[in-house]
Amino acid sequence: MTAWALGDSTVPPFMLAATRAALVLVMVGYFLFRPLPQHFLKLLFVAFCVGPVHLGMLYTGLQTASASGASILSQALIPMATLLSVVWLKEHIGWRRSLAIAGALVGVVIMIYEPGALSFDPGLIYVLGAYVSMAFGTVVIRRIPDVDWRVYVAWTAVLVLVFGSAVSLIFEGNHAEIWRVDKRALLTAATYSAVAVSVIAHGQYFRLLQSYPVDHVVPLSILVTVFATVFGILILKETLYPRYIVGATLILPCVWVIARRGTPAPAELD
Repeated sequence: MTAWALGDSTVPPFMLAATRAALVLVMVGYFLFRPLPQHFLKLLFVAFCVGPVHLGMLYTGLQTASASGASILSQALIPMATLLSVVWLKEHIGWRRSLAIAGALVGVVIMIYEPGALSFDPGLIYVLGAYVSMAFGTVVIRRIPDVDWRVYVAWTAVLVLVFGSAVSLIFEGNHAEIWRVDKRALLTAATYSAVAVSVIAHGQYFRLLQSYPVDHVVPLSILVTVFATVFGILILKETLYPRYIVGATLILPCVWVIARRGTPAPAELD
């Protein structure tokens, strides 16, 4: 949905992010008035990483990157978060997960490299940066106990709205004209992301994590890649480049190995 809005219209990325955040606050803004959780500054850091930084880079990348390529690359979040947990939290990983992380990162390089152009795909570079930012947030959120997911989503929306609006006003012009010409694309993508992703999907995701072992839940995120790739080809008429297929054959099995061996679940907000 986001790739469609950004690729086939004049909707700029930060205007879309700010609109989505405003809609999220309409639905969960009430939870901003609850007592602030412990480690509130850490919570704001996480919200900043997975909110304005992640969404800004992701939406910028999706202006040129394909939905299928971006969805495959999103799975790099798990090995990157695992590496950060080793460096930052001094966690230990065995040789199997180490090999799986190396394999996944090789798959990432294969995906973003364009042999014909002898350069890296700029859209996918932005997407990769978005998930590096989310990996930092993923590691830090594990140090914040007992946070209601609605409080988390609400504060993330606040930061996205503030920073997204500021960046959009400074660097993205013609807002009135974009609203007049592409209001349908903007509101459709923003409403879908706010309702289906930020509120419904994330709510169920956190409930699953509370009810089932992490290593049973995280591998299910691979299905996102499967569905996004299929829909990207069928609906957006995207090309599944050979490097995407090679990268996916490395990334997806390696992510499965890492997740099944106990990698903490990522807090995905895109």
